[in-house]
Amino acid sequence: MSFAHPSVLVSVDAGKSGAEATAVQTLREVRGRRNFAPASGLRSLQRRFWACFLTALIATSFAAETPKLAGIDGQTHAPLNPAGRKATVIIFTLPDCPIANAFAPEINRLVTDYSAKGVSFYVAHVDRDLTATDARKHATDYAFRCPVLLDKQHALVNALGATRTPQAFLLGSDGQPRYQGRINNLFADYGTRRQVVTQHDLRNALDAVLAGKPVPQSVTEVIGCHIQTISETKKTP
Repeated sequence: MSFAHPSVLVSVDAGKSGAEATAVQTLREVRGRRNFAPASGLRSLQRRFWACFLTALIATSFAAETPKLAGIDGQTHAPLNPAGRKATVIIFTLPDCPIANAFAPEINRLVTDYSAKGVSFYVAHVDRDLTATDARKHATDYAFRCPVLLDKQHALVNALGATRTPQAFLLGSDGQPRYQGRINNLFADYGTRRQVVTQHDLRNALDAVLAGKPVPQSVTEVIGCHIQTISETKKTP
Protein backbone atom coordinates (compact mmCIF):
# COMPACT_ATOMS: atom_id res chain seq x y z
CA MET A 1 0.00 0.00 0.00
CA SER A 2 1.28 3.53 -0.73
CA PHE A 3 0.59 6.88 0.82
CA ALA A 4 0.71 9.45 -1.97
CA HIS A 5 1.10 13.20 -1.97
CA PRO A 6 1.79 15.51 -4.93
CA SER A 7 5.50 15.47 -4.01
CA VAL A 8 5.81 12.46 -1.67
CA LEU A 9 5.35 8.72 -2.03
CA VAL A 10 5.76 6.59 1.08
CA SER A 11 5.05 2.86 1.32
CA VAL A 12 3.76 1.28 4.51
CA ASP A 13 2.62 -2.32 5.04
CA ALA A 14 -1.13 -2.74 5.11
CA GLY A 15 -3.02 -3.63 8.25
CA LYS A 16 -0.34 -2.48 10.70
CA SER A 17 -2.28 0.07 12.73
CA GLY A 18 -5.52 1.97 13.01
CA ALA A 19 -3.66 5.21 12.32
CA GLU A 20 -2.43 3.88 8.99
CA ALA A 21 -5.92 2.75 7.99
CA THR A 22 -7.34 6.15 8.88
CA ALA A 23 -4.60 7.88 6.87
CA VAL A 24 -5.40 5.76 3.83
CA GLN A 25 -9.13 6.52 4.07
CA THR A 26 -8.40 10.22 4.51
CA LEU A 27 -6.10 10.17 1.49
CA ARG A 28 -8.88 8.65 -0.59
CA GLU A 29 -11.18 11.47 0.50
CA VAL A 30 -8.52 14.03 -0.42
CA ARG A 31 -8.15 12.51 -3.87
CA GLY A 32 -11.92 12.29 -4.36
CA ARG A 33 -12.58 15.90 -3.36
CA ARG A 34 -9.56 17.59 -4.90
CA ASN A 35 -11.46 18.66 -7.99
CA PHE A 36 -14.68 19.87 -6.42
CA ALA A 37 -14.33 20.39 -2.65
CA PRO A 38 -14.04 23.92 -1.22
CA ALA A 39 -10.43 24.88 -0.50
CA SER A 40 -11.01 25.03 3.28
CA GLY A 41 -12.49 21.51 3.36
CA LEU A 42 -9.66 20.12 1.26
CA ARG A 43 -7.06 21.68 3.55
CA SER A 44 -8.81 20.15 6.57
CA LEU A 45 -8.68 16.69 4.98
CA GLN A 46 -5.02 17.15 4.11
CA ARG A 47 -4.23 18.08 7.71
CA ARG A 48 -6.08 14.98 8.91
CA PHE A 49 -4.08 12.81 6.54
CA TRP A 50 -0.70 14.13 7.64
CA ALA A 51 -1.60 13.85 11.34
CA CYS A 52 -2.58 10.20 10.87
CA PHE A 53 0.43 9.52 8.69
CA LEU A 54 2.90 10.93 11.23
CA THR A 55 1.27 8.95 14.03
CA ALA A 56 1.61 5.76 11.99
CA LEU A 57 5.21 6.59 11.08
CA ILE A 58 6.19 7.15 14.72
CA ALA A 59 4.52 3.90 15.79
CA THR A 60 6.26 2.00 13.00
CA SER A 61 9.64 3.49 13.88
CA PHE A 62 9.17 2.62 17.56
CA ALA A 63 8.30 -0.97 16.73
CA ALA A 64 11.32 -1.29 14.46
CA GLU A 65 13.68 0.09 17.14
CA THR A 66 12.33 -1.96 20.05
CA PRO A 67 15.05 -4.49 20.92
CA LYS A 68 14.09 -8.12 20.58
CA LEU A 69 16.21 -10.55 22.60
CA ALA A 70 16.52 -14.28 22.75
CA GLY A 71 15.47 -15.89 26.00
CA ILE A 72 16.80 -19.10 27.48
CA ASP A 73 13.29 -20.49 26.91
CA GLY A 74 13.90 -20.41 23.16
CA GLN A 75 11.46 -17.55 22.66
CA THR A 76 12.09 -14.02 21.39
CA HIS A 77 11.13 -11.27 23.83
CA ALA A 78 10.55 -7.52 23.43
CA PRO A 79 10.82 -6.25 27.02
CA LEU A 80 10.61 -2.58 26.05
CA ASN A 81 7.28 -3.06 24.29
CA PRO A 82 4.71 -2.14 26.97
CA ALA A 83 1.69 -3.65 25.19
CA GLY A 84 -0.73 -5.23 27.63
CA ARG A 85 1.35 -4.47 30.73
CA LYS A 86 0.77 -2.17 33.65
CA ALA A 87 4.51 -2.05 34.27
CA THR A 88 7.74 -3.79 33.26
CA VAL A 89 10.80 -4.52 35.38
CA ILE A 90 14.18 -5.33 33.82
CA ILE A 91 17.02 -6.40 36.11
CA PHE A 92 20.53 -6.74 34.73
CA THR A 93 22.80 -9.49 35.98
CA LEU A 94 26.14 -11.24 35.59
CA PRO A 95 26.49 -14.92 36.51
CA ASP A 96 29.70 -14.31 38.46
CA CYS A 97 28.53 -11.18 40.32
CA PRO A 98 28.01 -12.18 43.97
CA ILE A 99 25.97 -9.08 44.73
CA ALA A 100 23.59 -9.73 41.85
CA ASN A 101 23.26 -13.38 42.81
CA ALA A 102 22.44 -12.40 46.40
CA PHE A 103 19.30 -10.66 45.13
CA ALA A 104 17.86 -13.74 43.40
CA PRO A 105 15.51 -14.60 46.31
CA GLU A 106 14.10 -11.06 46.38
CA ILE A 107 13.72 -11.02 42.59
CA ASN A 108 11.66 -14.20 42.85
CA ARG A 109 9.54 -12.73 45.64
CA LEU A 110 8.89 -9.64 43.52
CA VAL A 111 7.82 -11.81 40.58
CA THR A 112 5.45 -13.74 42.83
CA ASP A 113 3.99 -10.62 44.44
CA TYR A 114 3.51 -8.44 41.36
CA SER A 115 3.05 -10.65 38.28
CA ALA A 116 -0.65 -11.12 39.06
CA LYS A 117 -0.96 -7.31 39.18
CA GLY A 118 0.03 -6.93 35.53
CA VAL A 119 3.78 -6.46 35.94
CA SER A 120 6.21 -8.28 33.64
CA PHE A 121 9.70 -9.14 34.88
CA TYR A 122 12.89 -9.90 32.96
CA VAL A 123 16.39 -10.81 34.08
CA ALA A 124 18.93 -9.78 31.43
CA HIS A 125 22.42 -11.27 31.23
CA VAL A 126 25.01 -8.76 30.00
CA ASP A 127 28.03 -11.08 29.71
CA ARG A 128 28.77 -11.15 25.97
CA ASP A 129 30.52 -14.54 26.22
CA LEU A 130 27.79 -16.27 28.19
CA THR A 131 26.23 -19.21 26.37
CA ALA A 132 22.55 -20.08 26.51
CA THR A 133 23.49 -23.35 28.23
CA ASP A 134 25.37 -21.54 31.00
CA ALA A 135 22.55 -19.01 31.35
CA ARG A 136 20.03 -21.84 31.74
CA LYS A 137 22.20 -23.43 34.43
CA HIS A 138 22.45 -20.11 36.26
CA ALA A 139 18.67 -19.65 36.05
CA THR A 140 18.16 -23.18 37.41
CA ASP A 141 20.65 -22.64 40.24
CA TYR A 142 18.81 -19.50 41.36
CA ALA A 143 15.31 -20.71 40.41
CA PHE A 144 14.34 -17.57 38.50
CA ARG A 145 10.58 -17.37 37.96
CA CYS A 146 10.64 -14.88 35.09
CA PRO A 147 12.04 -14.86 31.54
CA VAL A 148 15.84 -14.72 31.39
CA LEU A 149 17.30 -12.89 28.39
CA LEU A 150 20.71 -12.79 26.70
CA ASP A 151 21.72 -9.19 26.02
CA LYS A 152 25.01 -10.04 24.30
CA GLN A 153 24.98 -6.98 22.03
CA HIS A 154 23.91 -4.73 24.93
CA ALA A 155 20.76 -3.58 23.17
CA LEU A 156 18.96 -3.23 26.51
CA VAL A 157 22.04 -1.93 28.30
CA ASN A 158 22.36 0.90 25.80
CA ALA A 159 18.64 1.59 25.53
CA LEU A 160 18.24 2.00 29.29
CA GLY A 161 21.71 3.22 30.22
CA ALA A 162 22.55 0.37 32.61
CA THR A 163 25.99 0.51 34.24
CA ARG A 164 25.95 -2.11 37.01
CA THR A 165 24.39 -5.38 38.07
CA PRO A 166 21.88 -5.86 39.62
CA GLN A 167 20.54 -2.52 38.40
CA ALA A 168 16.76 -2.49 38.06
CA PHE A 169 14.66 -0.46 35.64
CA LEU A 170 10.92 0.04 36.05
CA LEU A 171 8.89 1.14 33.02
CA GLY A 172 5.31 2.34 33.15
CA SER A 173 2.41 1.17 31.01
CA ASP A 174 3.53 3.66 28.35
CA GLY A 175 7.03 2.18 28.26
CA GLN A 176 8.60 5.26 29.85
CA PRO A 177 11.12 4.89 32.73
CA ARG A 178 9.69 5.45 36.18
CA TYR A 179 12.52 4.17 38.36
CA GLN A 180 16.10 3.01 38.03
CA GLY A 181 18.53 1.87 40.69
CA ARG A 182 18.92 -0.70 43.42
CA ILE A 183 16.36 -3.35 44.30
CA ASN A 184 16.68 -2.58 48.02
CA ASN A 185 19.38 -1.63 50.53
CA LEU A 186 20.55 -5.16 51.30
CA PHE A 187 24.13 -3.96 50.79
CA ALA A 188 25.37 -0.97 52.78
CA ASP A 189 28.63 -1.00 50.84
CA TYR A 190 30.81 -3.38 48.87
CA GLY A 191 31.38 -6.38 51.12
CA THR A 192 28.99 -5.06 53.77
CA ARG A 193 25.64 -6.81 53.85
CA ARG A 194 22.83 -5.74 56.17
CA GLN A 195 21.12 -8.28 58.38
CA VAL A 196 17.76 -6.57 57.82
CA VAL A 197 16.60 -4.67 54.74
CA THR A 198 15.15 -1.30 55.70
CA GLN A 199 14.47 0.32 52.31
CA HIS A 200 12.52 -1.51 49.61
CA ASP A 201 13.14 0.90 46.74
CA LEU A 202 11.86 -1.19 43.82
CA ARG A 203 8.78 -2.36 45.74
CA ASN A 204 7.96 1.21 46.69
CA ALA A 205 8.33 2.31 43.06
CA LEU A 206 6.10 -0.53 41.85
CA ASP A 207 3.43 0.31 44.40
CA ALA A 208 3.47 3.96 43.33
CA VAL A 209 3.25 3.18 39.60
CA LEU A 210 0.42 0.69 40.07
CA ALA A 211 -1.44 3.25 42.18
CA GLY A 212 -1.00 5.90 39.48
CA LYS A 213 1.22 8.04 41.71
CA PRO A 214 4.68 9.55 41.13
CA VAL A 215 7.62 7.47 42.34
CA PRO A 216 8.98 9.18 45.48
CA GLN A 217 12.63 8.56 44.54
CA SER A 218 13.07 7.74 40.87
CA VAL A 219 16.83 7.16 40.93
CA THR A 220 18.97 5.39 43.53
CA GLU A 221 22.63 4.41 43.63
CA VAL A 222 23.44 0.81 42.79
CA ILE A 223 26.09 -1.20 44.62
CA GLY A 224 27.16 -3.97 42.31
CA CYS A 225 29.37 -5.16 39.47
CA HIS A 226 30.45 -2.93 36.61
CA ILE A 227 28.96 -3.71 33.19
CA GLN A 228 31.77 -3.73 30.67
CA THR A 229 30.85 -1.88 27.51
CA ILE A 230 31.47 -3.57 24.17
CA SER A 231 34.44 -1.26 23.55
CA GLU A 232 35.91 -2.16 26.95
CA THR A 233 35.45 -5.84 26.23
CA LYS A 234 37.32 -5.53 22.92
CA LYS A 235 40.29 -3.86 24.68
CA THR A 236 40.59 -6.69 27.21
CA PRO A 237 43.59 -8.90 26.21
